[in-house]
Amino acid sequence: MEKWLSGFLPYQMVAGGARYYKATTEGYYKPEQFLHYGKKVRLEAGVAIAAPERLHLGDYVGIGYRCYINAVGGCYIGNGCEFAGEVVIHTTEHTYTGGETLPYDLVRHVRPVYIEDYVWLGTRALIAPGVRIGEGAIVGMGSVVVQDVPPLAIVAGNPAKVLMYRSKVEFDRLKSAGGVIDPYKELPTLKVPPTTRRKYKNELKYFGFDVSNGQESFHYDKFAKPGERLKATPDGTQNQK
Repeated sequence: MEKWLSGFLPYQMVAGGARYYKATTEGYYKPEQFLHYGKKVRLEAGVAIAAPERLHLGDYVGIGYRCYINAVGGCYIGNGCEFAGEVVIHTTEHTYTGGETLPYDLVRHVRPVYIEDYVWLGTRALIAPGVRIGEGAIVGMGSVVVQDVPPLAIVAGNPAKVLMYRSKVEFDRLKSAGGVIDPYKELPTLKVPPTTRRKYKNELKYFGFDVSNGQESFHYDKFAKPGERLKATPDGTQNQK
């Protein structure tokens, strides 16, 4: 029916408008569409989900701009997970041996993806079918994850490999204190670390970061006028306006 209707201009306008609305509207999906939909879940504009009825979203989950999750094979995303923009997750895979068609068989294999609590996925990370990512792990931007990631591991690359591990002591302290980020909260505090000061000591002021007097903390208000968005924080505290 859709193929037949696609030749008519009115349908094209309506369907195109719906696609545009989906691509530019935050909160396009409704909680009742999901296997589980926790509290404080944020789905940013452009998020696309195949089979949301097989997707578990824990509490305080943030899914960034234009992420794609194919949950047909089952996908679990634990509490306190944050995905940057354009992350892709697949939960089924095609077979190319013993089939009857090319380039792959008509049957898809089920390979659920399980992402434990407090996982952070960087921009354009790709998660292959069947992967389990352990609690507190961090996946660097552009990484291609084709095998399980241990808890607290920091991985990057194609294929993703373990670079180092987070501090378990610090992680357990934050976890026990309930220090989970709110996906709806703005993050206005900017800090210039020593490594940046050394590498860009001659360029920082051009970008608005005057660190000549030892200043290291700044407040960025994206809703202010362009010339008034960045201000130094006099006492170095985290001003959460």
